[in-house]
Amino acid sequence: MNSTKANQLSPVLFKRTASWNGIRLEHYRFRAGELPEHRHAEHLITISLSGKCNGEIRTESGFRTGNEIKGSVCVIPSGQLYRARIDGESEHLAIYVEPTLLSRAAADSRSPTSVALIEKSAPSDSVISNVGMALLAELETQGLGGRLYAESLANVLAIHLLRHYTTADLGGPRITGGLSGYRLQLVLEFIADNYGTDLSIADLAHVAGMSAFHFAREFKRSTGTTPHQYLIKFRIERAKALLAESKLPLVEVGFRSGFSHQSHFTRLFHRATGTTPQSYRLIFQP
Repeated sequence: MNSTKANQLSPVLFKRTASWNGIRLEHYRFRAGELPEHRHAEHLITISLSGKCNGEIRTESGFRTGNEIKGSVCVIPSGQLYRARIDGESEHLAIYVEPTLLSRAAADSRSPTSVALIEKSAPSDSVISNVGMALLAELETQGLGGRLYAESLANVLAIHLLRHYTTADLGGPRITGGLSGYRLQLVLEFIADNYGTDLSIADLAHVAGMSAFHFAREFKRSTGTTPHQYLIKFRIERAKALLAESKLPLVEVGFRSGFSHQSHFTRLFHRATGTTPQSYRLIFQP
């Protein structure tokens, strides 16, 4: 009886979640009600997806948000006790970031590893919103973009939080120049040998002998593209070769090229080439 009553009083109408290395996403729909005081081991970032949401978030330090609009964000540091009041139906994203992710980003940025995230709300933040929506798309497609893509987004978010939501000073010297030729060759050979697996940034950084944050930045400086974008391009080129040189079924071509889902393969192939795999194959048929 008490359990049923508690469920009826809960403001949560809908919830789904997905997690990757160092980051977790939760997608909520709420009705009017209150979330009791609680805290998280991770840093919390909320993004409002509703046109308007009356209510507030209040922390034990006295920080509070006002009524939110679509795109507004709120950052709450790990361990901070907070409660929320929701005055009507609304939709939100919650991104949970492990503190170690920020610590590694700070170390790589030549900042103190003990940087403190600060409580802050803003009517908009395009970087946070874009990362949140990209992660939501990953949740909806069941992670078809792969672990490398989600970890790349996590790195972007960590650096953004350091620059705009902490007391860290990122104005110090930066390492420039990209990867050395030898390191880049090792990484590209590793991708060529393992493109069909669910590669992570940590895997590639280990091959290069550097930290994940440093590697992702230097790889882009060397190649002009992110590790994830390079991997997708490599897989597309592999698929083009198989389509031109073999009569394998399209499903098999996608699988051998590193795509675990046919729909994902077709969508990315069309985006890269402007045509479908089947139409591309017809070009090479006698």
